[in-house]
Amino acid sequence: MNIPSANTLTNGTAYFLTFVSLAVAGLSTFDWLTFFTPEQSLKIVAGLNLLGLLVKSWMLTAEQMAKNMAAK
Repeated sequence: MNIPSANTLTNGTAYFLTFVSLAVAGLSTFDWLTFFTPEQSLKIVAGLNLLGLLVKSWMLTAEQMAKNMAAK
């Protein structure tokens, strides 16, 4: 069984969150306020952006830790 690497999974997660964030932001041209209030929509987009930033920072930290381990 071919198990994807953590980097592949993390990149996939970051791209997925970015896509979802863009899709939700793109819905601003659609009247989606029938589904969510403006406050809820702002929280959704902010939450997706925050998750994306957290994943990216985790990737950078993991890469730096791997470089430090390889250097020893």
